[in-house]
Amino acid sequence: MSPDQPSAKQTSWQTYELHPDWKIYLIPYIAGALLVPAAGVGLYIIYRYWSRWKTMRYKITNSEIIHQHEDRETIVSLHEIVSCEVSYSRLTARFDFGTITIQHAAGAIELKGITDPEPVADLIERAADMERDRMKMREETAQFRPRHPSGTLDKKNELVGLWQQGLISEEDYQQELKKFES
Repeated sequence: MSPDQPSAKQTSWQTYELHPDWKIYLIPYIAGALLVPAAGVGLYIIYRYWSRWKTMRYKITNSEIIHQHEDRETIVSLHEIVSCEVSYSRLTARFDFGTITIQHAAGAIELKGITDPEPVADLIERAADMERDRMKMREETAQFRPRHPSGTLDKKNELVGLWQQGLISEEDYQQELKKFES
């Protein structure tokens, strides 16, 4: 997916905002146009599908995918993604847009009406792999972090030095030593 793609807007180097192609509701629009003379039923159909299309958004960040539709929002962490599959119907294949089905640990979400969906699916899979690698590295580095804040060992060594030189009593030494254990 390139930043200059018409259906994708790059809002920062880490976030892509996608909007479904309007052609996803082509059949309801045509049906609505044909039913306009029938007491405004067609206008209602056109308005309903237009408002549904306007409220549908997908955001891909460096750590999650957010699917917004009307008043609902679904958030999927990239590290939970198992697979991405692209599918087309006869109509969507003709207009070069499709649906990306993202399988994740808790189920699946569908990103419908995505123009040229293969590069977007590849981007999502690469981002998911990178996020899993990043989390794995974070876990590995967490094992090597010191248990005490920096400088604690220096302060403890200074305390031992004062005690060995006789500058603080045994009681004060033991009392200060307990502060380092907690």
